[in-house]
Amino acid sequence: MSANPVDANAEVMEMQLRREGGIAILTINNVARRNAWSEPVKQDCLRHLKSLLSDNTCRAIVLTGAGGVFCSGGDVKNQKKKADAGVDFMSRRLARNGGSSEIVPMLVAGPKPVVTAVEGPAFGVGLGYAVSSDYTVAASNARFAVAQVRRGLCPDGLMYYTMTARCGPGRARELMLSGREFNAQEAEKFGIVHEITAPGKALEAAMVAAERFAAVPPLAFALTKAAMTHSYHTLEACFRAEQDYQPIVGLSKDHKESVAAFLEKRKPVYVGE
Repeated sequence: MSANPVDANAEVMEMQLRREGGIAILTINNVARRNAWSEPVKQDCLRHLKSLLSDNTCRAIVLTGAGGVFCSGGDVKNQKKKADAGVDFMSRRLARNGGSSEIVPMLVAGPKPVVTAVEGPAFGVGLGYAVSSDYTVAASNARFAVAQVRRGLCPDGLMYYTMTARCGPGRARELMLSGREFNAQEAEKFGIVHEITAPGKALEAAMVAAERFAAVPPLAFALTKAAMTHSYHTLEACFRAEQDYQPIVGLSKDHKESVAAFLEKRKPVYVGE
């Protein structure tokens, strides 16, 4: 499977959506700029995610990039325009809606499975999105870097949380403070990547992983993901999440369907209730 064909000479500032059954594929499609993360791409992504996260027919989301590139990072031309215009970063802080930080919570804590398929570079915010998913597939030619620090910026997109959750505080500190580039094999060793494929095959493997996640009862998946996102810091928080969520899933239609299907030796049909 491959992303929709694109004209590499055309600057298309958008994120495309297509569906394959219950799987939604979001493709960053700005190949002329190496899929730089721009404001139009961000707005398209927000619009699609808001719709998909409330859509019961969507059972998983795959995020990828067109043209053999995942995301080369923030749109540097746009950053220069902001700098030349004297954009006040403090106003963005007070608005609490800056940059990619609006999208990352939807991926990290949202109820749907999210799989990222990385080909080529995933720099800066691109790496941020790669580690905001539940499962990351990377082609062997993928490259990663927390590039913001090399631009004189702090990492954004909630990477202090996502990078630390993926690879632990020690490794996250080294990668985030140095901004150094690392390859797919290192990323797998660090826990940033779950699976490595041949170049051109990341999306195909990501779809297989998405189907695997989509087969899990939706309510149980959503609550387990919520518990792991919000409650893993302390034993008490984990205990409270278990006490709160287990009665909900224990009384759900999906749990009853799972038991019935097991006893009747058939494939279960889940409805997310």
